[in-house]
Amino acid sequence: MNRRKRVHTAAMMGVLCLATLTTGACVSQSTYETAAADLDATKSELQNARAETQTLAQQVTDLQQRKSDLSKQMVVASTTLDQATKEMKAERAASQKRLGNLTRTVKHLITEQKSLRDEFKRATKQRASLQSAVDNYASQLGPVDELTASSTPPSAMTANQPVNSALVPLAQAQVQNEAAPKPAVTTTAAPVGQPAIIPKPQPAGNQPTEPVEEDWLTFFKNWISSFWASVAFF
Repeated sequence: MNRRKRVHTAAMMGVLCLATLTTGACVSQSTYETAAADLDATKSELQNARAETQTLAQQVTDLQQRKSDLSKQMVVASTTLDQATKEMKAERAASQKRLGNLTRTVKHLITEQKSLRDEFKRATKQRASLQSAVDNYASQLGPVDELTASSTPPSAMTANQPVNSALVPLAQAQVQNEAAPKPAVTTTAAPVGQPAIIPKPQPAGNQPTEPVEEDWLTFFKNWISSFWASVAFF
C-alpha cells in the first residue's frame, strides 16, 4: 500500500512538473531534466508494481486452486471415514453375534462335559459292582466247570462239542425234547430153547444234561464279559 501511494504521489508530481513546464514561460533545463528523470522512475516503479500485482494474483489463483483441491480431498476423506465407520459398526455387530454364538456353544459344551463326567462316575461305580459280580460268578463257576470237566468222559465231550457252542434256547429245546416221554421198551418172552434178547443200554454220551449246563454257564460268562467290555470302553 505504501508503494502504491508513493507511485501515485510520483505520478502526480510528474504531471505537475509537465504542467509547469508547459505553462511556464521560463523553465530551466535542469528542472526539466529532473522532472523527466522522476517521470521515468515513476514509470519504472509502476511497471514493477504491475508485475508484483500479477505475481500476487497468480499466487492467489494458485492458493484458490489448492483450496479447491483440499476441499475435494476433504470430501473424499469424509466419505472414506463414513464408509469405514459403517464397516466398523457392521464388523462389530458381526463380532458380537459370533461372540454370543461361541458363548452359547461353550455353555452347551460345559453342560455336556458335566453330564459326561456324571455318566463316567456312574459307569465307574457300576464297573466296580460289575467287577465284584463277575468275580463272584467266576468263583462260583470255577468249581462247577472243574466238576463238569471231571465228570464228562472224553467220548461224550467229543460227541457234544457242537452242542457246547450253541445258545441257551437251543440247548433248552434239546433238553425239552429229550425230557419228553419215550416209548417203553418191552421184551417178549423168548420161546423155550432160545436165549432171551437183552436190550442194549443207551450210551451215557447221548444224555446232554451236563453239556447243557456248561453251555448255559458259558453263555452267561460271555454275556458278562461283553457287557464289561462295553462299560470299560465307555
